[in-house]
This record gives sequence, C-alpha cells and structure tokens, in this order.
Amino acid sequence: MATLAKAYVDFAERNPARYDAMFLLDTGLPLADAATPAPLREAFGILLDTLGDIAEDAEPALFVEVFWSALHGLVTLTRSGRLPRKEASRRLDVLVDRFAGH
Repeated sequence: MATLAKAYVDFAERNPARYDAMFLLDTGLPLADAATPAPLREAFGILLDTLGDIAEDAEPALFVEVFWSALHGLVTLTRSGRLPRKEASRRLDVLVDRFAGH
C-alpha cells in the first residue's frame, strides 16, 4: 500500500498537467458505474486486486474508493498549497498506516 501511494503521489508531482486531465478536469467519464469505460474499470481492478484483501470488514470496492479519494485529496490540497508541502510525506504515512490497519 505504501509503495502504491508513493507512486501515485510521485506521478502527480512529475506529471501535473496529465494528473489534472485525468482527475480534475471534467471528462464526462463516469466512475464506479456500469457505463465506466473498460480501461478505467481495468485500472480500478488493479487497485482492487492490490488493496482489496486488506479491506477487513469493509466492502473491498468501497475501501479502495475511499483510499483513492483520500490520496487524491492529499495530492490536490498539497499541490494547491492549501496543505504545507513540508509535511506531505508524514501525511502520506498517516494515511497508509490508518488504511493498512496499523
């Protein structure tokens, strides 16, 4: 989980325009819906395969959605300067620790 989270943050930092196009701009592409395009469902499936086993008593798909949402929130708030960058790695550690059940 920590490696996945770090890779997500690193991608956002190295590719800000691509990250914005993928996750911030209105693409009209539905997520978590029967109409979600196959490549997006496949990408979510990889997250589900990677993280679903640690969901414990939560529904795996909801667990993954909430983890991704929290990770996206940290990235977005840090990039916008609303959260100080100097604590970014510590915030990421807290997120991963909480979701990993530590």
